[in-house]
Amino acid sequence: MPGPRILRPGLAALLCMMLALSVGGEICQDAVCSYRFVVRRARTMTHTRTLPNGWKQNNQVSITHDGHLELFTTLTLDRNRDVNGTRVSSDDVITADGVQRNVILVNGQFPGPAIEVMEGAQIAVTVVNQLMMDAITIHWHGLHMRNTPWMDGVPSVTQCPIMPHESFTYRFAAFPAGTFYYHSHMSSQMADGLFGALIIHSSNPPIPSVPLLFNDWYHEEAETMDIASKHNIYHVGAGQFELAEPSRGYSVDGVEITGRKFVSALINGRGRYKSNKAPLAKFTAEGGHKIRMRLIHAGGDHVFKVSIDQHALRVVASDGHDINPLAVDAIIVSPGERFDFEIDAGASPDSYWIRAETLREGSCVTCTWDSITVTPDDIVEETRAVLVYQNSSSDQDPTSEPRNCTPENPCIFLNCPFGGYPEDRQIVCISIANTSSPTSSKDDAVEGGGVVEYFLNLGFRVGSNINGHRYLPSTAPLYQSPSTNMITPCPTDCQGCKCTHILNLPFNKTIQLVLAGYITTSTGFPAHHNVHIHGYTFDVVASGYPSFNRTTGIFTHSNPDVVCSNELCTTVKWRQGSPPIKVKNAPRKDTVILPARGYTVVRFRSDNPGFWFLHCHQSMHLAEGMAMVLNVAGDRHPAPPSGFPKCGNFSWSEEDYEAAMSGDWQANKKYWDQLLEALLLRQD
Repeated sequence: MPGPRILRPGLAALLCMMLALSVGGEICQDAVCSYRFVVRRARTMTHTRTLPNGWKQNNQVSITHDGHLELFTTLTLDRNRDVNGTRVSSDDVITADGVQRNVILVNGQFPGPAIEVMEGAQIAVTVVNQLMMDAITIHWHGLHMRNTPWMDGVPSVTQCPIMPHESFTYRFAAFPAGTFYYHSHMSSQMADGLFGALIIHSSNPPIPSVPLLFNDWYHEEAETMDIASKHNIYHVGAGQFELAEPSRGYSVDGVEITGRKFVSALINGRGRYKSNKAPLAKFTAEGGHKIRMRLIHAGGDHVFKVSIDQHALRVVASDGHDINPLAVDAIIVSPGERFDFEIDAGASPDSYWIRAETLREGSCVTCTWDSITVTPDDIVEETRAVLVYQNSSSDQDPTSEPRNCTPENPCIFLNCPFGGYPEDRQIVCISIANTSSPTSSKDDAVEGGGVVEYFLNLGFRVGSNINGHRYLPSTAPLYQSPSTNMITPCPTDCQGCKCTHILNLPFNKTIQLVLAGYITTSTGFPAHHNVHIHGYTFDVVASGYPSFNRTTGIFTHSNPDVVCSNELCTTVKWRQGSPPIKVKNAPRKDTVILPARGYTVVRFRSDNPGFWFLHCHQSMHLAEGMAMVLNVAGDRHPAPPSGFPKCGNFSWSEEDYEAAMSGDWQANKKYWDQLLEALLLRQD
């Protein structure tokens, strides 16, 4: 059966601007949905046109003061003299934020083409790596990969990287239903644009929906930033793309938001750098009708607060799983999280800003572990898109403003990583743990031998770590034999060690993970984390936030439920037993915000054997080692398919070398017979 149509770049960009159409334009209704992803690099702010003689010509693109795109060239050949000043459509140009840089494309599109299928279908994606020098893998974020754990796309855990000029076919079940996405899991390659929406429907959608993918954006390629980073498990760079601690941005609770300099951000591949007039993503709404927007944070650094001026967001799902609907003014979303929300297009026919702002409130003047003062600096770090009502002008930027928060009608923010805002801001925070699912998990959390509990502390600073372990990848997938995957064992007393951190979990038990973010006075400053667990959806059954000053918003004391077990706080424990656990109708997620100096408790049933990656989805934290592997039911892992690629270190002995040089080396007759047979078949 044929798979879904792959859209041309210009048409895909147009469809992303039309709310009357579904994500990607088509839903594959077949039992097997097949895709071919060709991955290559290109240059933003360039345009390709066909000359009368049939040749292809690439030219740079500039932005005029009124926002139009024009071709220009520095060449003086006759055939180029008519280029300068030629206007081109934004649908035919990958503009990003209006600054030239290299970007990774999938089938010529940025972001990559959406995959949209029905639940239960078999998805087959053949990834063709046409990058010149870089290997890649693709992770299918949020999918369980049940019975096919080696399709999860984590290099050196589940598969070998796909080398340049090679292809690899991912094949897996479309399960569960919901809003997901795919992205590269090689280093920080996702930051170069290798990501796209993945939508799985349980039934045909009753109202139109569109993706709202946003991500941090930089003017340097990911590899350059990785090499320069001071926070990398393999080396220490110069840190020229990072801010000194006094210059870093802080959220309202006095917690550093990230060490990396904010440059810009994009929504559906478009944004603006500083005050330029680069085109923005536009969404057309039909007045009086509902629209479902699928919010996907495909970035790797900043947490964003997302809102639409003068519109309430009716949140109906988180990480692909339904929650009881909740009307809010803004959603705070961290890298890896997704939220589905509906809006009623009932405002006055006009255009309105869609805003995604970082949590930066100011800079830190007094910065010690027990005394932090955040001074507002009026620096706004954001990106925007435009919601346009039909029959209203969309030629000019909106002039809309967010609604005022008042004591009588306070604003409601969902998923704050802290306890709340200062009282005079008139903002009410709702924790994701205080939302609810329409149904309870099938696991009642007590059957099958009770609850098996593990504490994982992601506090600083012995480097970014989990329980003092900084994750060092093996040299080959863990499904290969120990002689090739070169695991670095973890010592018993591990306080900042680099090792291949693996936690063995028993089969078919209720696993309770206490995800903690605690530090001591000797281990530096706190940080929020966003924890993603591969292979599972978990129930968020409890959360604990630190105390904070109701006037300033600054945290005052760590949550008292959890205490450190040693001086560096590499392990933690309950102070006096666990707090109340919400099992019935708990919200279900696969990526969750962990508050600084607090905790989040999640549960899942360990019934999906495999090696599953658990990590902070903040790119700098992951690069420094905040990750581990959950080895679920090690004696029940399904074997990889026949011919599954293998990789790893190679060495041969002096004796083998001498045998080869003397001509005594054993010929590989079987290999040459197979090669000759293949060549003869090709001739036929």
